[in-house]
Amino acid sequence: YDDVVCLTVSFISFTAWFWILHLSLLFYVYFIGSVWFLWKEAQGGGDFVKSYVDISILILTANNSWWFITQRHLLREVLRKLEYSDQVARRSVFLQEKHKYLMKIVKRIVLIFYGFNHFDGFFIYLPHRIDVLNSYSMTPCVGLRPLTVTPNREVCLLLLGAQELTIMLVVLNYQGLLLFLIAHTAAMYQMMAYELMYLNDNYNRQENKELAKETLSSVISRHTLLLEVVDNLKSLYSVPLGVNFGSNAVCISLFFYMPLREWLQYMPILVYCFTVFFLYCYLGQRLINSSEVFERSVYGCGWENFDLKEKKLVFVMLRQSQKQVELLAADIIPVNIRTFATTLQAMFKFITVVKF
Repeated sequence: YDDVVCLTVSFISFTAWFWILHLSLLFYVYFIGSVWFLWKEAQGGGDFVKSYVDISILILTANNSWWFITQRHLLREVLRKLEYSDQVARRSVFLQEKHKYLMKIVKRIVLIFYGFNHFDGFFIYLPHRIDVLNSYSMTPCVGLRPLTVTPNREVCLLLLGAQELTIMLVVLNYQGLLLFLIAHTAAMYQMMAYELMYLNDNYNRQENKELAKETLSSVISRHTLLLEVVDNLKSLYSVPLGVNFGSNAVCISLFFYMPLREWLQYMPILVYCFTVFFLYCYLGQRLINSSEVFERSVYGCGWENFDLKEKKLVFVMLRQSQKQVELLAADIIPVNIRTFATTLQAMFKFITVVKF
């Protein structure tokens, strides 16, 4: 956990020069390149469809960049709350093995995401994107003509390479951070559920009154903190998630309108959109399931054996645990597996009707 937090804080603390370079290249390479291509070089509907891929990358990257620049304070606050919750969860000796197991799952999810997308990016995506002779439905390096001679070719290659590397850095860190925050929050819910069930299995009225009191007070405090974290995540990611959902859905749909010979160079983008969309919904569902497990554990914590004061604490916690824990894209679309399934179904119907 500490490694992820340190990496995140160091990234969001990048100096202004990085963002100036990144946004300047984004405007020149993608915005001007796409506008010039659509204005001067596009010759049919197929070119316009393919050009949307570049426009979607522009929208996605601009959206994520804006998020990193404007949401730093709230992001640090969320990380601080999760770090505190994580530290408290590790204090119980009997939960340390559970904590290691859950954190291992979180780490695997994040590492698989990073590893897969970096491999996809460096070995498939980048070789096509930095090819100065491949327009990729976007005019590369507007104003540098011809690109077959020195130094125009080298300058354009440098600009394209720098742009794609900064895009990968921003986008993958944005997505990886979101996946980590959702997965870790779900893990904290599971930790609290384990703690309450342990209390039920080991409670003895004469010997463990203090254990029940301390455990319930700690869990109530952490649960309140996690509810704040979920609200913060909604504030942080609602609009960006809505933009990403819409952009990914349209990009996946339009991909199937391309000729088969062009699928390879666009395949990394399709795989990325599909993977991110699935992981969003999968981890959103995991968060919902974990909160429901916690709710059931509150009711099954053995409260009937507690003293009146502890019973009141359980009642308060039960009321809090019944609050719906769910992320919404654009404050409208629930982020869960059902959304993933229904969206794919709708895209399949749309493609089948329109194309065939």
